[in-house]
Amino acid sequence: MNVRIASAAYVLPENEESVAAILDAEEERVREALAPLSPRARQLAAENLGISSVRVCGARRPSDLALEAAREAIRLAGIQPRLVDFILDFSTFPGDGPQSISLAHWLSAELGAETSLNLAFRGGGCGALHLAIKTALGWMALDSKLRTALLVTGDGAPKANRSLLPVTIQGDGASAILLSRDAAQGPVLLGVEAMTLGHLHDAIALRQTPGGIEIVADAVAIEQRVMPIVYLHLYRLVNKVLAAHSLTIRDVDHFVYSNISQRDREGFRRMFGLAEGGLPVTRMAEIGHTFSSDLIVNYVDLLRENRILPGQLILFASSGVGFTWGVSLARA
Repeated sequence: MNVRIASAAYVLPENEESVAAILDAEEERVREALAPLSPRARQLAAENLGISSVRVCGARRPSDLALEAAREAIRLAGIQPRLVDFILDFSTFPGDGPQSISLAHWLSAELGAETSLNLAFRGGGCGALHLAIKTALGWMALDSKLRTALLVTGDGAPKANRSLLPVTIQGDGASAILLSRDAAQGPVLLGVEAMTLGHLHDAIALRQTPGGIEIVADAVAIEQRVMPIVYLHLYRLVNKVLAAHSLTIRDVDHFVYSNISQRDREGFRRMFGLAEGGLPVTRMAEIGHTFSSDLIVNYVDLLRENRILPGQLILFASSGVGFTWGVSLARA
């Protein structure tokens, strides 16, 4: 099955909030989250984030951003909305969505994709893009009538929950990619690998509070149970997807990785023995971590800079809540 990434797009809200203001407003949450750590670990948690501000939704909802991103992806692919056969919403925190049960069904109606098959899943976090691609490819393999798949995510952090220290600072955003059997251009998907470990489900969890939902990062679990293995599993998946095509890490031209923090990006770079600058500079400093949209933001920016040339290999990699790891390989 020959499926291409026919197009990709992202939309960020216009409003900005500084990390300093976020940490000041959420001081109690941050103090409680980091309290179990040693003084040195608490210091390291706030260092080398590489994020100075994030984008935040105001009057616009994450669903509005998702609709705009979907429309742009369809436009860039040069197809009519009615030709979209499959819509998959993989948002983690969709925020105040439209007044319907399914964002995917709402998108179908708004876009005019009258006969699309509409599905959604939650909880994939930063690794959800790979789960979405793998799901779409599975449906397309089983049904030859499904020619195009629109994968969309729109996320907004719960109120007063932008700090996820010791991990990251969260911004809002939305993105979409369109997969197609019939596209003449765009990278060909060579393989997707994903894995989950349910016993780590409580490392980053949700807690009901009188004010709503709160994201709780278990700093000890992250430091002692997640961090010792997070890059090892990425390493395993990367080598698995490359070996399936008789490739090695040296064959990869572009690494598209998450914007969790500068510290995290350095950990990934070192694990794969990449040189300084082996990971391209991203917009992380000004937009923060945008859940699964990170990968699409970084990929689209590479396209806009004309960095990706025909024949080059692109490796997408990320991990997140659940706990989920994923890797996707494509050739331009």
